[in-house]
Formats: sequence, structure tokens, C-alpha cells
Amino acid sequence: MAKHVCVLMGGESSEREVSLTSGEAVVSTLKSLGYHVSTIDPNSSIASEIQKLSPDVIFNALHGKIGEDGCIQGLLNCLHTPYTHSGVNASAIAMNKSVTKLIADSLGVRTAPGKIFSKESCLTQKEIDYPYVIKPNDDGSSVDVHIVRSDEDMPESLDESTYLIESYIPGKELSVAVCGDKAIGVIELRTQSNFFDYQAKYTEGKTEHVYPAEIPEPIYKEALNAAEAVHNRLGCIAISRSDFRYNPETNELFFLEINTQPGLTPISLLPEIARHNNVEFPDLVQLLIDNAQCEK
Repeated sequence: MAKHVCVLMGGESSEREVSLTSGEAVVSTLKSLGYHVSTIDPNSSIASEIQKLSPDVIFNALHGKIGEDGCIQGLLNCLHTPYTHSGVNASAIAMNKSVTKLIADSLGVRTAPGKIFSKESCLTQKEIDYPYVIKPNDDGSSVDVHIVRSDEDMPESLDESTYLIESYIPGKELSVAVCGDKAIGVIELRTQSNFFDYQAKYTEGKTEHVYPAEIPEPIYKEALNAAEAVHNRLGCIAISRSDFRYNPETNELFFLEINTQPGLTPISLLPEIARHNNVEFPDLVQLLIDNAQCEK
């Protein structure tokens, strides 16, 4: 059993604040489980800091770029330090929405029609009709996501180099938790905003969580199977969360994306779904520690 766990939290991505909140919850839980815990807020000296601390396991509580796109995972492999969550390949692929869509398609999992555009061309594209969604191809937490229903909704500018534009799917927002490599439940998100954006995700009271999701049983099972299939094909480790849209008018389910390092904040979805399935937060943290690995 690992004795010393170092938690990576914070970082410099757009999801820094979420990472700090996840990290604080993890640190508190690890201490309650009897571990010696240290923390690192990553910067350019992270490799030397890890070597100096020499932990048994790294708990990766980072979110967004660098932390969950395969970069930090590659560094930890080079340092021969076991770490939680998915490895390099699964992390890098999952962070790239367009590549993940191709894999989902190959599994027979329905995805929203879409295409990659540069930030310049997506503001003038005419290939995908209104309404559609513009989102960065490689960022998370619904950062810089726009629903465009007409010319008036078009953002004035975009920050990332490439964006995925997908047809907007009306209906219900769903998330599926995979825990221990098995899909365990589907939750429905009913927001006060147009969609499950950053504020809706991380502001308490902004979104109603309905568990189990109030959808037809065949669609519920389809969501479970799809999330588990994508998780396993990518080679994700221990946990993941997949997001879907369900259109009741057409009775169709659409896979949107998979998150290999879902939030571990007090209002995060995966811990909530796990709790409904008798997996408490300390159990979840222990599961991640038990599955920590270092790729050869």
C-alpha cells in the first residue's frame, strides 16, 4: 500500500480553479484514509519537485491542458512514478474531441454531425446549418463553448486555434459515470442556462441533477453501453465520465465527449453517481490509488 501520495492540483489551464477544488477534496480524504500527503501546484520545476518529494503515488487532480491531455502523464512515465487516472494515449485521445468522435463512430456509437475548423474559418463557415455548437477541439469544462442559433449569436472572437462545430442536438443533457471500468449510472442535468456550461457545472444551484435520468429504459441502457465501450476502447483507467444529448422527439442518443479526469468537487457528477451506487468519495479516491500505474 502506498504511504506517501502527492496531489497535483491547480496548474495553469483554464480549469485551474476547478482543479484546486478537486485537489482540496482529495487531500482531505487521503489524510482521513491515513496517507502522508503532499501537494504540488505545477510549474516549470515540477519534475525536480516530484523527484525531491519521491512519493509512492501521484494523485493527478489537474484538469484541462497539460494535466489531462497526456503531457503530465508522459512526464510521470519518464520519472517512473505511478499516477492515478488514464495514461498518455487515452488522455491525449479523449482530450481531442474530433478523434474521440471517430473512435465512437467506429464502435457504432452515434455522434452529432460535425467538422473541425480553424478559429478564423469557423466564424464564416456555411457547411453546418443553424443551430450549431462551437467548442474548442481540445479543452474541457465547457470553456469557450457557444451555441449559435443565428448571426446574432456568433462570438466576436475565439481564442483557440481549432474548433469543433457540431449540429445542436435539442433535448436532454446526460452524463454517464464509468467506475472500475463499468458504467454504473446515467444522470440528467436540467440547467437554468441554455446548456450545461462552465457556470452551470460549477455553481451550486444552477443545475438540477436528476438521478436516475428520466429517459426511456432502452436509451438508458444504450448510454451505459456506449460510455463503457468508449472508455474501454480508449484504454481509460479506473474512472471516466461521458456526456450525451438525448432528443426525445427523434428518440436518438448522441455521444458528445469523454472526460478521463472528471471533477472531484463537492458538486461534481461522477462522485454523485458513484454515491447513488454505494461508492462513497473515500472509496472512489482509494479506487484511483489502487489503480495507479506507470506506463512502460
